[in-house]
Amino acid sequence: MERSAIVGFIVTVIVALFLISGYFIFKATQNPSPPAPQTIRPTTPIPTTAKKPSETKPLPPARKPPTVVEAPTLLPPQTDPEAVVKMSREVQGGGSAVPGKTLDITLIIEKEGSKPIRALGIQEILPKGWAFDSVVSGEKPNIVPPKGRTPAIEFAWFNIPEFPFQLTYRVKVPENFNEPAEIKGQTLYRADGGELRTDVIVSPVVPETTGTTPASQQPSKDKSDERQPDASTVESKENPPINKHKPMPPLPEKMTLKRMINPKQYTPGGKLEVTITMEYSGSNKVTSLGLVEYLPDGFKFERVIDGAIPTVMPKKGDPLLQFAWVNIPEFPAQFKYELSIDPSATGDKTISGQILFHTLGPQLQSPRVISKISQAK
Repeated sequence: MERSAIVGFIVTVIVALFLISGYFIFKATQNPSPPAPQTIRPTTPIPTTAKKPSETKPLPPARKPPTVVEAPTLLPPQTDPEAVVKMSREVQGGGSAVPGKTLDITLIIEKEGSKPIRALGIQEILPKGWAFDSVVSGEKPNIVPPKGRTPAIEFAWFNIPEFPFQLTYRVKVPENFNEPAEIKGQTLYRADGGELRTDVIVSPVVPETTGTTPASQQPSKDKSDERQPDASTVESKENPPINKHKPMPPLPEKMTLKRMINPKQYTPGGKLEVTITMEYSGSNKVTSLGLVEYLPDGFKFERVIDGAIPTVMPKKGDPLLQFAWVNIPEFPAQFKYELSIDPSATGDKTISGQILFHTLGPQLQSPRVISKISQAK
């Protein structure tokens, strides 16, 4: 009995303690004690430094595009039968350039085929010392070379113009331009595949001399050249003029080119001799003379054989032939040059060319002469 009574007493005490502790917890949650006051400690002020306005650093100068760009390698033509672009070039004055002046060059771009053109650009290579000046007229490209760029210049369009179209640009000719040169270039484009290319178009240019005719070349006049009146030519009522001589009109200036090829058919790996004859008629004296000959693929220059030897002539292996005479030969003038034929040449070929010359005015030129030559069977 005593042991059970003790156990019951202990259980009662434990239950009472739980109840009491629960009561105090309940009261605490109902009436929380106020927080102890916080002691505010004085803070030491932190010294501040007035910020200086930020100094603006000058931006580095804009990088100027280079004025000298190495000429790219112009590649053989690549076309699509449904997207054929053709390019031609017209040089102001027929190809004569005045040293120290500007010259306008017009490009004509045409298209054949049903496929649309999705990308279009032009590469031009100027002669040594020539520099791009500006776009003059036509379909202005989205990408234009900077002024002064030489010798390679490029144009590109993002919005493809309607074909056919033209672009005229201006170049600056150097003061020291004194011998024949050439402008060459091609159009690069895309349709629905890879890059396509036109033929490489080559345009010869020659220096044009300006100024008046030297006094030594002008006809001299003295009293012996003047007609002296006599009794038969003095006009009077009694002796009216019987015959008045009217001055003869000046003869038109005309240059003719003739070309003879020997043999008349070519053999791959062989050689040809080309004889050039230049004939001139006109009242004024020829003051400068040049000849440009365009050879077909596989034909290359070897040498001048004989005749009126040009002062300026092509190098061996050149496909574009430019001849010039400092001392003008007597007309008709004739000379002969030799060509070599590549062993891989095949099919019909053509050689074309024309004479460029000056008298007292701007540059003149002969009609272009085209000679067809077939392969020997």
